[in-house]
Amino acid sequence: MNDEILTLAEVAEYLKLSDKTVLKMVRNQEIPCAKIANQWRFSKLALNDWISSKMEVIPRNDLTRLIEKEFDSVPLSRLMDTANIILPLKARTREEVINELGQKAFESRLISDKSVFVKKLMEREELTSTSIGSGMAIPHLRNASPEVVKEPKIIIAVSPEGVDFGSFDGELTKIFFLLVSDSEVVHLRILSKLSRILMRDQAASELQSIHSKTGFIQYFIEAEK
Repeated sequence: MNDEILTLAEVAEYLKLSDKTVLKMVRNQEIPCAKIANQWRFSKLALNDWISSKMEVIPRNDLTRLIEKEFDSVPLSRLMDTANIILPLKARTREEVINELGQKAFESRLISDKSVFVKKLMEREELTSTSIGSGMAIPHLRNASPEVVKEPKIIIAVSPEGVDFGSFDGELTKIFFLLVSDSEVVHLRILSKLSRILMRDQAASELQSIHSKTGFIQYFIEAEK
């Protein structure tokens, strides 16, 4: 099954690499993973997405081309703006979260069909939760969507009380990062880069202490330095 959780040894076998090489990639934050009870665990679905991010696609706009060619030089903060940060999120259920995020994407003219976009986001969540634990989630589509009509963007939303988003650690999810993109490979590279920052030891507590829209953007500017 694509949504199964793998051990380090199983990932090494899956990728045809040595345990030592995979562990080095983990320590260098080069591969999506999570530490649970002092053991590294991996989502097979996330691994497949990560592998797909290495594949070539035809970019559709200037920013997409830039990320495709010079990914590491494009800061995540360039994909964020205060107009696309929801403080506070009103939603109380998973479905309401997806709908509210989709509404923001539609209002910002990032998508042309909200109903189709929201439906695909829900299908992705039903496959396996996009929660990464520690009160954070990264809702996204598995594949680039024709509903996206502009450059890549990240929509941020904060729920003060938290929402049951099916997190593997059982915690309520308070901070959501919706990825919107018109290119599958760029989308997956943004997902990988964002995940590396969010998986740092203090990221969850630091982000939950931010109470302004500009504060979130400044956080990512500093995090990428």
